[in-house]
Amino acid sequence: MLSLNIPKKITIKIFEDWIFIEGPLGCKKKKKSKDIQISIDSKTNKLWLSSTNISKNHFHLAILNKIIWGVLKGFCMKLNIIGVGYKAFVEQNQLILKLGFSHNIIYKIPQDITIKILNQKLLTLLILGNDFQKVNQTAAEIRALKPAEPYKGKGIKYFNEIVRRKEGKKTNV
Repeated sequence: MLSLNIPKKITIKIFEDWIFIEGPLGCKKKKKSKDIQISIDSKTNKLWLSSTNISKNHFHLAILNKIIWGVLKGFCMKLNIIGVGYKAFVEQNQLILKLGFSHNIIYKIPQDITIKILNQKLLTLLILGNDFQKVNQTAAEIRALKPAEPYKGKGIKYFNEIVRRKEGKKTNV
């Protein structure tokens, strides 16, 4: 049996096939596996999981922990946009990017995701949401619009990503 502490601001309701987790940042539901038994101990404020398969137990515990953390605190991902003349704007539910192409790139922001521009000069995008998978998927889709290239380092990169630089062409003079 594995246990997970439930924070005070979180309410969990267990039904036959679903688990509903509600917190300050919203409500999420997760389909319950048939071979896992889930119970809540109200005295110790813990969620207990038990099954015959230990690895499945750990997997479900990790997913439930991510959901609880998401509705309690949320997840964020930072992207840096590097390049002369590159710009980013957020209008309504669209992210408008000027990345050196002949046209602007319009990215429709998914539901439950918020994008903020922290610094217009250094162009740091902050992607916020309560779903871990959706926040990372949105960051990956935005990064894929113009990944950082290895010669000048221009493009979109994750905040902590290191772009390996290549040496340019040499001319024999």
